[in-house]
Amino acid sequence: MGTERITVSLDSELLGELDQLAEDGGYRNRSELFRDMIREKRKDKLLDTDPFTPCIATLSYVFDTRKRTLATRLMENLHQYSHIVRSTMLVCLDEHFRMESIALEGNALSLQEFANIQLSESGVLNGCLHLVPLVADETI
Repeated sequence: MGTERITVSLDSELLGELDQLAEDGGYRNRSELFRDMIREKRKDKLLDTDPFTPCIATLSYVFDTRKRTLATRLMENLHQYSHIVRSTMLVCLDEHFRMESIALEGNALSLQEFANIQLSESGVLNGCLHLVPLVADETI
């Protein structure tokens, strides 16, 4: 697969924003940023088109151990979805707060469903699911 050069016309304000995004993201040049933006759009389109796309994922969230029964509820959810859970890691942030990161594998819909259940538990402060589609033995 060869590389082709293209020309893109942008007004100066938008070009400034593009350059700032590239700098903030640590990109060496605009082309690298464009490639990542296209990959992200391609991933979004794939997941919108086929919610059963096989994926790997990480779900990370911070929770408050002072919330009664929260740790038990989170663990019960993990057991209920054990068919998609590959690994977990728990980090003590301080006396009361923990971060849990979970490695997952399954279809996008199941992974999102599990993430929604964990993140909606009372006492989970914030979190994020990062989906990576698996297509033809490659990741997007």
